[in-house]
Amino acid sequence: MSGHRQWTVRVFFGVMAVGLTVTLIAQCILTASEGRSLANTFSYFTIQSNVLVLVTSAILCLGPQPSGALWWRLLRLSALVGITVTGIVYALFLARSVHLTGLASVYNQVFHHLSPLLTVVGYVVIEPRQGFRRRDLAFLGWPALWLVYTMVRGAFFDPRFTGFAPKPSNYPYPFLDPTQAPPAEIIGSIAVVFALLLVVGIGYVVSDRRKPFWRGRRG
Repeated sequence: MSGHRQWTVRVFFGVMAVGLTVTLIAQCILTASEGRSLANTFSYFTIQSNVLVLVTSAILCLGPQPSGALWWRLLRLSALVGITVTGIVYALFLARSVHLTGLASVYNQVFHHLSPLLTVVGYVVIEPRQGFRRRDLAFLGWPALWLVYTMVRGAFFDPRFTGFAPKPSNYPYPFLDPTQAPPAEIIGSIAVVFALLLVVGIGYVVSDRRKPFWRGRRG
C-alpha cells in the first residue's frame, strides 16, 4: 500500500473511531443522567453495530494493512453488515416511531444515519480489500445470539426499554414485542431481518473480491 493510501485509511477510519467514541460516551452520560439503563443501551442492535464499527475503524486506523485472519474478517464483516442493516431497518421501519429532541436527537442521527453512511462510503472508496470468504458468513452467529439474548431477557427480566415506543417495553424494537405484534408478525419480521443480513453479507463478500484496492498479505 502506498504511503498516501495508508495515510488516507488512517485519517478516515481514525476520524470514524474518534467520532463514534465521543458520541457513545456522550450517549452513556445522557442515559445515566436521565436515570435510564446502560445495560439497555448496549442491548440495542444499533449500539452493538456501532461499537463494532468503532473497534474495527480503530484497528484500520492503527494498522491499515488488514491481517486477513479469520477473527478479523468475521469482526469486520459483522461491523459492515450490522451497521448497513441498522441503517436500512431504521429508515424503513423505525424512524417514524422516534420523536427525540436536543442532544438525544443528534446522537440518534449519528448512530442511525451518519455512521451507516460513512461506513458504506469508506468501504467502497477507501477501505482495502479484506479477502472475505463464504465461510465468513458465520458472522450471523452474532445476530442469532443477540436475538436469543433479547427475547429471553424481555420474557424473564423486565428490562423496560424506552426508545421506540410511547410506553416502556421489555423489547428494544416494537416488531419483537409480543404485546405490540402477533407471533406470526414477529416471526416474519425476524425472518425478513435475517434474510437482509444474509443478502447484505453476501453482497459484501462478493463485492470485496472485485475491489481494485490493495490487499494485505500479513497473517
